[in-house]
Amino acid sequence: MKAVAEKRSDVVQEWFERTLRSYPGQTVGFLRGEKDPFRNPVGHTLREGLGVLFDEILGEMDEARITAALDAIVRIRAVQDHTASQAVAFLFLLKEVLREKSPAADLAALENRIDRMALLAFDLYMKCREKIYEIKAEEAKRRVYLLERVSLKRGDAR
Repeated sequence: MKAVAEKRSDVVQEWFERTLRSYPGQTVGFLRGEKDPFRNPVGHTLREGLGVLFDEILGEMDEARITAALDAIVRIRAVQDHTASQAVAFLFLLKEVLREKSPAADLAALENRIDRMALLAFDLYMKCREKIYEIKAEEAKRRVYLLERVSLKRGDAR
C-alpha cells in the first residue's frame, strides 16, 4: 500500500475529477475551479472528504472519521437529483482509479475497504432521505392546518 500512498495527490485528484462527472456540465467547471469554501461548499466538501476517505482506506479505517467524511458528502448528494446508487457511486469510482494507479497486489484489500465504506454511505444516504421525507410530511401537515384555519376564519366551514 506504500506505492499507492506515494501517489495520494494524483489518486485523490483523479477521484475528484471522476466524481465531478456526475454533475451537469456547467456545474463541473464551477466545482472544479472555485476554491473558496464559502462560495463553493460542495466542491470544498468533496475535495476535503475524498482526501480523508482515501487516507482512511490506506490507514486505520477510523469509523468516526469515515462517518464524518461520508456524511458530509452524502448529505449533499441526498438533496440533489441523485438516486441512491448515484449518490454512493463516487466510492466505486475510486476502485477504477486504483486499478489504473496501484499494484495489483494491493487491490483486493483496498477494494474490500471501499465496499465497507459504500455500505456505510448507503445507510447514511437512506437516513438523509428519510429525514427529507419527514420534513416534507410535516410541511404538508402544516399547510393543511393553515388552510383549515384560514377557511374557518372566512366562514367557509360547513
